Amino acid sequence: MAVPRLVASVTACTVGLAFWWALTEPLPVPPPVLFALPVAVLAAAGVIAGRLGALAAPCALLFSLLLGSLIGTQLHHAFTPASAPVSSFGGIRIEAASLAVPLLMSAVIGAIGGVIGERALPSRRPDL
Repeated sequence: MAVPRLVASVTACTVGLAFWWALTEPLPVPPPVLFALPVAVLAAAGVIAGRLGALAAPCALLFSLLLGSLIGTQLHHAFTPASAPVSSFGGIRIEAASLAVPLLMSAVIGAIGGVIGERALPSRRPDL
């Protein structure tokens, strides 16, 4: 049961965060507001994934940044066709070196959510 929870968690949180990044990117949103919702969504990713929350949250963050970049770029091109691709959201840049700390933080947030999720809805374990 852990794998379906992981897939559902990554899918749902990726879509939600991608639209959050893409729609807030052109707006002057203060960083605490910009990052409050992603922290809540990454914690929810952990709760949904259960014991695999430490894996689900970084995957959802990474995929959401990539998908959000695509959506944001398409939105920019719809209004200003000569605009450059979107490569950053607030303080997060889509570069390997810049993603290390946010991915580590999301793993911690996901693990905390996973502990809560596993207590609330334990994964089925096969009988030994």
